This record gives sequence, C-alpha cells and structure tokens, in this order.
Amino acid sequence: MSRSSKINKDLLQAPKGMRDFHGDIFYKKQGFFEKAQEIAEYYGFSGIELPVLEHEEIFTKGVGDNTDIVEKEIYTLKTKGGSKLALRPEGTAGIMRSYIEHGMGSLPQPIFLYYGGPFFRHERPQKGRYRQFYQFGLEIIGSENAVLDAIIIQTGYQILMETGTEISIKINTLGDSEVRKEYLKKLKLFYKKNKGRISTKDLERLEKNPLRVLDSKEPETIIVNEDAPTIIDTLNPTSKKHFKAVLEYLDAAHIPYEIDHTLVRGLDYYTHTVFEYVTYNSNGEESFALGGGGRYDELANFMGHSKRVPAVGLGLGVDRILEISKEEVFNPKIRKKPKFFFIQLGYEAKAKAFNIIEIMRKKKYPLKHSLSKNNLSKQLGIAETLSIPYALIFGQKEAIDGTVIVRDMKTRKQDTVKIVDLADHLKKLK
Repeated sequence: MSRSSKINKDLLQAPKGMRDFHGDIFYKKQGFFEKAQEIAEYYGFSGIELPVLEHEEIFTKGVGDNTDIVEKEIYTLKTKGGSKLALRPEGTAGIMRSYIEHGMGSLPQPIFLYYGGPFFRHERPQKGRYRQFYQFGLEIIGSENAVLDAIIIQTGYQILMETGTEISIKINTLGDSEVRKEYLKKLKLFYKKNKGRISTKDLERLEKNPLRVLDSKEPETIIVNEDAPTIIDTLNPTSKKHFKAVLEYLDAAHIPYEIDHTLVRGLDYYTHTVFEYVTYNSNGEESFALGGGGRYDELANFMGHSKRVPAVGLGLGVDRILEISKEEVFNPKIRKKPKFFFIQLGYEAKAKAFNIIEIMRKKKYPLKHSLSKNNLSKQLGIAETLSIPYALIFGQKEAIDGTVIVRDMKTRKQDTVKIVDLADHLKKLK
C-alpha cells in the first residue's frame, strides 16, 4: 500500500480511541443519560453544562501534577492569543471553577449539581476505555455533613442498579489533610523497606505520590500492599467520626459495601471518604470499576480560591455502563415503538405528506414512514417487517379529497377518515 493510500484510508477512520455512536447504541447512551438525570433530580440535584475546554491550570492545580491525568493523559492546546487550554479530562475541577466564578457560595448551601458528556484522556485504549469517553457526574458543594457522602453514594448506586447487573461498592477513608500527611510518612517508610519487592513503575511513583503505589494494579506490588499500614490506624477523632457516620447512613439505607484499605482513588484532591462501584465476573473476581468518587474539601484551595469549600462527588463511566447493561434497559423517551406507518403514493400525496406528519407529531403518535418510496406493496412490506399495527395510506385520490385510509395490518380492515378528524380517530384505536 502506498503512503498516500494509507493516509487516505486513515482519514476515513475515527481517530484512535474515539468512536461513532449509531444505531441502538446511540439511543442506549441517550437513554442512560435520561434515566441518570431522572434519578438525580429525585435526589435533589439540578443540571449544569460545562465547557469542553478549560484553562490548563484548572487541572494541574486541582487534580495534581503527579497524577496520570496531568503527567501523560491530558490533551492541551495553545490559542493564538497565547492561552493554554485543555480538553477536560474530568469534571470535578470544572464544577468547582463554575461554583466559584458564579458566586454560588452566596446561595443557600449545599449546592446539588449533575452533569454529563464527553471527556478526553490520551491513555492507551483498552476494553471499555476510550480517549473520548463519556461520564455522568454528581457533585454536592458547600457542606461537610457526612450524610451528603451517603447521598452521593446512594444516588450513584441507584443509577447503576438500572443496568440489571449486580453492583458492589468499595469504600475507604483518607482522613483529613493532617491525617493524610501522617499516613504518607508511614507509607513511604514501609515502601522503602520493601523497595526490592515492588515494580519498577511503582518505584517511580513512590517519590512523587506513595498513595498511587497503594492503589497499584502491578501484581508484585499488590502482594506487598497486603502488609501495608492502613490509614484507619492513623485517623484522628474527627476523621473517625465522619467515616463512621457515612457507614451508618449506608447501613440504614441497606446499601452493600466493603471497606478496602488500599482504595485511594487517583487524584490529589480527595480527603475523607473515597469509594468505587465495581462488578464481578462469573468466577467471583472483580471485573472492572464503573465509576467512583469521594470528598474533596481542599480542592477550592488547591485551585487558588481564598475560602475552603467542602464538597463531595462522583463520576460514572458511561461507556463501561453501556457495555455491561442488559438489553433495552436504557430506552430513551424519544424512541417509542411506532404504532403507525405512513404510506404515500404519487406526487400530490408526497407534496401534502408533511401535513399528516405534523398532525402525528403534535399529538405525539409514534410514526414511521418511507417518503422516498412510491410502491404500495413495498411500503406495506416495511410496515409488516417492523410489526407496526396500523398503516395510514395517503394516495392521489385521498390528497384531493382531504382523507386518509387507516388500515389495520392484522385484520386488513380499512376506514377512510377526513384529515381534520384523523387525530381523534387514531386516539380511539387500541
């Protein structure tokens, strides 16, 4: 293959790690967002839409310089004016920026927000992961009450239960900033004693962020982590009280969870509660995480804000959720099974066909049609293939008379109805 042929072929394919949504998966994604928003609204959340581009420093300051996102996964660009922007790799930092910019702190607290859409990371594409991926997020900003951690976890759990798949929750606490500092000292000491047993990749992480070693997926490090000190032993009374309250709220709501002392999440802004939603395969082994989150009381300060703004949130990975969801669990409201198939015959009928379609649309009667076809039997054949119960036949004579033939596809019975009476006639049909 010549170089020019390869270039032309590449141009006709989506960029690596990105994909099109078409057919059933398009509607399934839309249906998921509809259901997630509906559940979020019931739990008191309101919608917000963020720009896809943010100032790069929103992420380098907020997420942390030593995270995978900033080190190797962030897509950045420089504008003609010299500004450094980044395609959003996650949603929480942007939400906090919006909260501060629009003075939401002056409103009654806390603020409940939900959002969703595409996010971008330049990571290696693998099963269930893409460079342009989709997330649904929840954030509660402006209070450190432990019940809010439980509300976030509960709302995410109820959304995931809609998949029809068994969901489990892993939970841990990182304590407050003082606890975290003390724990990091213990952790560094432990890993230095076990340097020869952890992976090369984790040795590099150790100097920058020991917590990422604790959350390692490297086989040899996982074995070492079984003996690592747990943060529970380092917690101060305030952190213990907060974590105990969260667990009590989850128990009262009968939300299943397991405490995982190695769970830390990958971002620097987390404090206190952290959690993940996971699924298991048929062998009882953890399959993969569907999302997670935690409390981030220090994020606003990380980003340069003068006031401390306590908050808690989560992000759900929509691509993976769609992958594990049972068929037809996320059908959007826009996609209703059609009850009528509109058949038109001849130029006169085609010219007036839009009037019929508008009558159906305004009455919200689910309709299919094939305006590009002229043959009656072919159009009836399509209606039968789609198992549509009624056909509306609109030919040259009907166009002149101002009528429509309503045909029962099962019994073959037909009625001729005036166009002005069509909506009322169709309402009476079963």
